[in-house]
Amino acid sequence: MDILGISFGIDTSACLVRDGRVIAAVLEERLSRIKHDRSWPARAIAWCLEQGGTTLEQVDEVAFFWNPALQLDFPQPGRARTYRHHGDYLHMVPAWLLGALKGGVSSPGLVQTIELEGRKPLTIRYVTHHLCHAAVAFWPSPFDEAAVLTADGYGERAAATLGRGDADGYTGLESFDYPNSLGAMYASVTGWLGFRPNSGEGKVMGLAPYGDDRFVPLFREILGLGEDPPFDIDLSWFEYFLDTPRRVSRKFTDAFGPAAVPGEPFTDTQKAVAFALQAVTEEALLALANRLHEQTGLPNLVMSGGVIMNSCANGRIEREGPYDRVWIQPSAGDGGTAVGAALWAWHMAHGRTERHRWQHDYLGPGYSDEDCRAALRKGGWSWTEPDDVAKDAGEAVARGELVGWFQGRCELGARALGNRSIVADPRKGSNKDVLNSRVKFREAFRPFAPSVLEERAEEIFEMPSGATVPYMQKVHPVRPEWQDRLGAVTHVDGTGRLQTVHAAANPGWHALIAAFGEATGVPVVLNTSFNVRGEPIVDTPDDAIRCWATTGLDRLVLGPCVVTKG
Repeated sequence: MDILGISFGIDTSACLVRDGRVIAAVLEERLSRIKHDRSWPARAIAWCLEQGGTTLEQVDEVAFFWNPALQLDFPQPGRARTYRHHGDYLHMVPAWLLGALKGGVSSPGLVQTIELEGRKPLTIRYVTHHLCHAAVAFWPSPFDEAAVLTADGYGERAAATLGRGDADGYTGLESFDYPNSLGAMYASVTGWLGFRPNSGEGKVMGLAPYGDDRFVPLFREILGLGEDPPFDIDLSWFEYFLDTPRRVSRKFTDAFGPAAVPGEPFTDTQKAVAFALQAVTEEALLALANRLHEQTGLPNLVMSGGVIMNSCANGRIEREGPYDRVWIQPSAGDGGTAVGAALWAWHMAHGRTERHRWQHDYLGPGYSDEDCRAALRKGGWSWTEPDDVAKDAGEAVARGELVGWFQGRCELGARALGNRSIVADPRKGSNKDVLNSRVKFREAFRPFAPSVLEERAEEIFEMPSGATVPYMQKVHPVRPEWQDRLGAVTHVDGTGRLQTVHAAANPGWHALIAAFGEATGVPVVLNTSFNVRGEPIVDTPDDAIRCWATTGLDRLVLGPCVVTKG
C-alpha cells in the first residue's frame, strides 16, 4: 500500500510511505530554495512519487496533516452563505450541514473520495494535527510501548497532548487546547525580541543564558505554573489569539519595554526576559512529562511538535525526568507531520501492525558519485579523489580548515546530521567567530553544535548512562575538564547541543570524527548546517558548490571528490 503524506503551512513537506516504511520524505524548502517554504509542496510531492516509481493516480491514499472537520462543527454567527469559487463547496457544504446539527458534533476524522472518470478514485484522509505529531513520534521510535508527549503552537484545537502508544496503537489521554499554548507564548516573545516568530525560537534559546533570573518569578505567574493544570497562561499579557498584528499586549510592553529592534544590541532587560521565558518553558515541559508518567507508568517517552525543538528542555527531561529512555522525532516540527499523517493512516485507519523503526534521518534527495563529478565538470572545477575522503577531511579540519561535507541523502529534519554539514575544529573558542565571519554570517551569541563519537560521549558530556542523541535534539552539560578543550562548541552556560554518532548509522561521518580525534586527541567536531544565514540547507551538488565557492569555506568534499581553493 502506498500512502502519500502531505504537510502544508510552516515547513511544507511530503513523504511516501510504502507498506509502513518511509521511502522518501523532504521539505519543500530544500527543493524550492525558499527557507521555511509555506507554499503547496508540489516539488516535494513530485520527488517523493518519483522515488517510489509511482504516480498520484496510483497511490492508494493521500494523508493530510490537518483535520478541518474539527473546525466545521459549530455554527458561527455570520458564517458565509456564499462562495468565492466552486471548489469552496468541498469545505462549505460540510460546514453548513454540520453547523445545522443540533448541539454541534465533534468530527474526529474526515475522508474525501473523489471519483475520477476513467481513473482510480482519489482518496484523501485528513488526520488531526497532534495525532500526526504523536504518530511520527511513536511508530518510528525504538520502543514497543511508550508515553507520547506533543506540544506546539496550535493544531485544530490542541496545543499539547499526552498519550500512550503500544501494540494496540495510540490512545490519547489528555489535551491542552489553544490559546493555552506554550508554543504560541514562546513565539510571541520571540517576536518581541526582534526575531521572526515560528522561525527564530532557537535564537532565543541561544540568547537566554546571557540573561539573569530577575523575571523568572513573574514569568511563572504569567505561565500559570501549577499542579492541575500544569500551566494556565494568563492571556492578559498576550494578543496572539486575537485578530491583531500584535502578539504581546500593552501590559507586556508596559512591564518589559518596547519590542527589540532587529540588529541592535540587546538590553539587560531583554536578555533577562529571554532567560525567564526559557526557564519557565523548561519547567512546564518537565511538568507535562512528569504528569504523563503518573498517568502511564511507562519507562520510555517519545516526543514531537514544534515546542519539542527546544533542545534545552529536552535535555532536562532526559536528565531530571522519571523516564529510563527518551526518544525525540528528529523532524519534530510541522515538517514531520506529513510522515505522521501517512503513518497514522497505515497503523490506525488501516489497522496495520508492521513497524519500521528509524535508524537515521537521511530520507531526502541523494546524488550519485557521477552526479557530483558532473556538477564539478559543468562548473569547470578541478578535483581530486582521495582513497579515504573521511580521513582526508578529518585531517584537514585538524589543520584548521573549514570543510563543506556533502554525502548521501539529505536529512529530513532541521538539523544537519553529517550528510549536509559544515565542519570545523571545536577546540578554540575563536573558531566560532571565524566561522561566522567567513561562512555563516549569523548572530555571535548563537552556539555551534558538537558531534561526538557515540562511544566517547559520556566521557565528555554529563548525560544519563546509555543515553544517545543521534538527532541533535538534546542539550547536555559539557564536563568541566572538557570545556576549555571544546571552546568553540561549549555555550556560555557550559552546555552543548550534541549529536552522538554511531558508526553503523553513518560510517563516513563517524570516520571523519575519528580521523580528527586521531590527529588531535579530541573525538568531537564542530558541526553546523551546510548553508548560509537565510538559506535552506543545501540539497544538490550545485547548491553545495555555490555555497563553497561564494563563502570562506576552504574545502568541499562532494561525494568522493575533494575541491580546494589553493
